[in-house]
Formats: sequence, C-alpha cells, structure tokens
Amino acid sequence: MTAIPIQNIYYLLCYAWDLLEEADELAVGIEDPPRVEDLLARLLINGTRRLLRRGIDQNYLPQSEILVTVRGKIDFEVSTRRLLFEHRRVQCNFEEFLPDLLHNRILKETLKALGAYTELDSSQRAEIRSVLRRMEGISPLNIRTSHFAQVRLHRNNSHYRLLMHICELVHENLLVNEQTGNQHFRDFLRDKRQMAKLFELFVARFYRRELSSKGWTVKSQEHIQWDSPVQSEFLPEMHADAILRGDGRVVVVECKFYKEMLQSSHWGSMAKIRSSHLYQLMTYLRNLDASLPGQEVGGLLVYPAVQSGFISDLNLSGHSVRVCTIDLARTWNEVADWMHQIVFTLSGEINQLGTVPLSSFLIGKMG
Repeated sequence: MTAIPIQNIYYLLCYAWDLLEEADELAVGIEDPPRVEDLLARLLINGTRRLLRRGIDQNYLPQSEILVTVRGKIDFEVSTRRLLFEHRRVQCNFEEFLPDLLHNRILKETLKALGAYTELDSSQRAEIRSVLRRMEGISPLNIRTSHFAQVRLHRNNSHYRLLMHICELVHENLLVNEQTGNQHFRDFLRDKRQMAKLFELFVARFYRRELSSKGWTVKSQEHIQWDSPVQSEFLPEMHADAILRGDGRVVVVECKFYKEMLQSSHWGSMAKIRSSHLYQLMTYLRNLDASLPGQEVGGLLVYPAVQSGFISDLNLSGHSVRVCTIDLARTWNEVADWMHQIVFTLSGEINQLGTVPLSSFLIGKMG
C-alpha cells in the first residue's frame, strides 16, 4: 500500500478521525511530501502556527508558592509548620491563567520529538525549532499512550482535536532504540493492523458524512442479532463495519484489508473471492434480513487497492452482493465518486456489471 499518494493518506486520516472540516486549514504546503513523517511534521507546524496566531489555549491552574505578599488563600498549616511567618513569608494557594495544559504539553513534546528526528527534512526541523521558541510556559511531559485518553476538549478548543490525533499517530510510530537512542519512524502504511482499522473507519465515516444529506443513515459497528427465538449467551457477537439505510434499502458494508483480495487454491485453479469473507457477510445479511421484512438487504465487501481493481456483482440467496476494490492511488475526487457509485448502483435488478476490471468501470463512470 505504499503507492497511496500522501495527500490521499491525509484524507483517509481526516475522514477516519471525523475531522474533515479542519483538513484544508492545515493542508498548506503538503502538495508532495516524500514520506508520511514529513506530512505529519508539516501538519503539526501549520497547526501550531495557527494556534499561536489565535492564542494558545490557557486555563486557570492551581499554584502554590511561598510569597512575601498574600495572593489567593494562605495555607496556614504549611506556613506554620515551615516557620514561614517568622521570616515574613506565607505559603499561598492561588490560580493562574496559564498554557500549561495537557494538550499543549503533548503538542510541544511531539514537536520536540520530531525536531530531534534526524531523518526529517532539515528545513522542517528548523521550522519546528522556531515554533518551539514561541511555546513558553509549557512544562515537559514524558508522553504515554494513556495521556491521549485524558485530554478533555470542548467547543472552545475543539481546534486541537486534529492535532491531538496527529500527535498520537506520531507517538505510536516514532520509535526510539533504548540502547542507541536513535529514532526510527515506523511505516504504518505497512502495518496491517493500523491500516485495517484506518480503512474500516474511513469507509464507515465517509458514508456517514457523505450520505446523510441524501437521507441515508449510517451506523458503524452496529450489533446484529441472530435470527433465533432464544438468544443464547454462547452465540458469538455480530458487528458489521457499517450498515447503510436509505430509500427502502439496507446495505451491510464489510471492509477487508488484504494485499490480494482474491485467493488461489493449492490446485492451481483460478483465483477466487475469499470464502470466509463471503460467509461472514452472508451470515450478517441473512440474520439482518429476518428482522427487516419488506426491505431490500444487500451487502458490500470492500478491499483497498493501488493501481489495480476488481468488481463483481453477485446474487446470493436473493441478496445483491457486490465485491469490489477502492483504488486509493487515484485522485481524491475519483476515489470519492467511486465510493458513491458502488453504493448507489448496488442492485441485482438495476446493475448487471458482472465481473470487470475496476479501471475500465471507472473510465466509463468518471469520463
């Protein structure tokens, strides 16, 4: 999957994080970054500069200091125990309006880590140093994964959300060798676990965002009940990646992140769709269909692809099922247009595409 254009990676992330509105504001200068880490550094630089222009987030934080004049409340217990009164001093507890907040500390430490990454472009490292000099009053932090769950953002500082997602991505993939101290950025595009989750979130949230204006509802990880009069506690849970509802139709979407969507048998016969994926999707369709009488229930099995593709329309037990790829190497407008097409033409009665190369279908649909 390394041939996915960097700009498309950015859109995948923004859809997956459900933060598309902020995407264009940070995208200045990302036309052709050579690597993902260069993209992330550019986004953090742009985002931090925007924060500094509008005013970095601050809040009232508790402080405790020994002072010669009273400020806030006097801590009589500490002042007496430490004999401060005898030296005409008092321990005071007060609040001060400061930027030393967890999200600012995470942002600053992430920038410092990228600034120390020797493989990063030297001009970007210089820009990071320039930005860091303007982030005064923010204390160091040894970032842990748990810190990201502790960040509390609200309407007035929601512009930090995209930056925190980027910081978390850097934290997960910028690795340090404990013996040598050298840094290495793990190519998460080659990490099947990370990319599978990213692709699943992207597809579900793309459809939720893009189809809501057309009267469709989209739910991700929706629970499907077994068609059984007795719901045994021993039955496995069923959760579809996404379920789309609109125009009297229900479409169950399953995303599979595999380098090769077709599987060859040991006997050298023609490559075929992976049976386990079809079995899973058909189980979802049959059980969901039982609870939705009178509605057309179809399925969509989606795989990512780069500069290649496949689409096959099937009718299985009365259900329209489409198995196809999304070519992530195309322009973003083509990717978005294709994702609309594969949903709105999914019907055994309307569409009879059969099995064709994705490239020829895209040319016919997109001109």
